Amino acid sequence: MSELNNRRHERVKHRAKIRVYISPEQKLIYELQDFSESGLYVKCEDTSVVKLGDIIEVQTLELDDAPILPSKVVRIDKIGFAVEFTLD
Repeated sequence: MSELNNRRHERVKHRAKIRVYISPEQKLIYELQDFSESGLYVKCEDTSVVKLGDIIEVQTLELDDAPILPSKVVRIDKIGFAVEFTLD
């Protein structure tokens, strides 16, 4: 998921609210734009909340008791950022 044309898994467009755990003290809610088996893209007007390489956690708000997934920020652009799940 590190390059636009070099994706391992097919992306699925899906709009949903997502909680992003930047740190234990900083939990923010954004909109999920799309996801795949290996990661997702978060729409975020203020991308200064993350840096490339940051380890964060994400959790969909669509499902009760959805898992919190450790993730790495792999791309940042003008309208949001992409993360790759770090489940290993």
